[in-house]
Amino acid sequence: MRALLFVFLGWLLGKTWQRFRNWRSHRKLVGQLKKLGVYGGTVDTRKVPGEPETPVKLSAEPDGPEPFGYKMSWLCIRCGDPERVIAALRPKTRQPANWKTGVQAAYGRQGCFVSPCLDGFVLVIGIIPDAPEDRRELAAQFPEVQSFISHRTIGYYAWKKVVDGRCVREYCYRNVEAEADDGPLTPEETALGFDCLPRKGQEDGERLPDEEDVLNIAAAWGVDPSFRKKVYPPSAGWLCGL
Repeated sequence: MRALLFVFLGWLLGKTWQRFRNWRSHRKLVGQLKKLGVYGGTVDTRKVPGEPETPVKLSAEPDGPEPFGYKMSWLCIRCGDPERVIAALRPKTRQPANWKTGVQAAYGRQGCFVSPCLDGFVLVIGIIPDAPEDRRELAAQFPEVQSFISHRTIGYYAWKKVVDGRCVREYCYRNVEAEADDGPLTPEETALGFDCLPRKGQEDGERLPDEEDVLNIAAAWGVDPSFRKKVYPPSAGWLCGL
C-alpha cells in the first residue's frame, strides 16, 4: 500500500512540475508577444526582424538542397512537374536560382523559391499568398498540398494537409493557444507524440509545440527540410515574385 502511495505521489509531482513548466513557457511567450505589440492580434510572418535586406545575387549553378525551416513558411505539393506549380502560383516574375541563393532570397523576402521535384513533391519556400481563397484554389489543382509555418520568436507553429481539395488535418498554435485543431491526428503525428500537444479548447497540454515539431511532421509527411538523412543530386529551381 505504501509503495502505491509513493507511486501516486511521484506521478502527481511530475504532473505538477509539467504544468509549472507549461505555465512558465506560456508567460514567456506572452511577454515576447507584448514586446512585439502583437499579443491578442494577428502576425505577419513575412516580416522577420533581423533578416537581410540586401538583395541576394542569384545563381543558376546546380547544387544540393539547402536546409531551411526555421522562421519560415512553405508548401509541399505532390506534383512531378515544377512548371505546373509555377503556373498555379501565377508569379509576376521568375528567375532561375539554385538552392543556396534561392533559399537565401526567400529568407530575404525577395520572393518564393520553387524547388525541383523531390520524391514526388515540389516545395514552395517563402512568401505565400495568405488569402484562404488563394489556398483553396491552389489546393484544388493538386492531389495533395501541405503547408507549414514555424516562427519561434512569436510562438507560431502550424501544419496542414489537404488531400483532393479536402482538409484532412490542420493544427495551428498561435497567440499562446491552439487556434486550429481540425481533423483527427494523422498516424505520423501520433508516432511523433503530438497527442500531448495543446488541443483546441483545452487550457494546456503536456508540452508546447516548437519548431522541431514542424520540421519533424514535414519530414514524416513528405520532404525533410533539414535534408539530414537523404542526399539528392545537384539541381536548381526558380525564384518567383508573387
